[in-house]
Amino acid sequence: MRITTSLYPTIQEISPHLHLYVSQGQESLKVMSTQLAPISYASSVVGFVSFSLTVLIWLHAFWDGFLTLLSAPHEIPDAFSTLRQGLYEEREYLKRIRRRREGPTHTPSHKSLYYEGGPTKVMSNALKDLIGDFKQYEAPFLVTPHNGREKELEWSFDATQQAYRCDLFHRVRWLRSKGGVQSIAEKLQRMQTRRIAVEVTEARWMIG
Repeated sequence: MRITTSLYPTIQEISPHLHLYVSQGQESLKVMSTQLAPISYASSVVGFVSFSLTVLIWLHAFWDGFLTLLSAPHEIPDAFSTLRQGLYEEREYLKRIRRRREGPTHTPSHKSLYYEGGPTKVMSNALKDLIGDFKQYEAPFLVTPHNGREKELEWSFDATQQAYRCDLFHRVRWLRSKGGVQSIAEKLQRMQTRRIAVEVTEARWMIG
């Protein structure tokens, strides 16, 4: 009697091993999903927080712009008038310092210090640049542009009591110009602080 054996395993032989492999695969997937769950949760939280911060920043910027538009009729004349007065007063003060040093009571060394680039000369040049920048910001808002001699305009009543446009178009323009005007005001304050420091130092030299 001939006995034949199959070279291939039967379904009954494979079935236990297949079931074991499937069970191990399911357990591995459960372990991996358990490990990835905290990471997915953390990434979701980070994404939500980032989106919330972006929305809050946009809302804050929009609200600031809206408040600037509402307060523009008061901010525009106050900012320009105050800054104009401060710039021209500082320039006049520096001119008086120069005239005083050019007088006969001062030695030639003091005069040469100014003309060769001393602190007062440097501040005078910087102040001229600030006044030029200020005029560029101010010109579009003026109801009546400046005409005539500059010296007459600086210290006349009309020069310090200018009328400024505050319609919707210029309110929107003020949104773009406000930062530049504030920057000029901050530079002027630093320049005044520097000038006071120079004067204090010179006074100590004279006393010492």
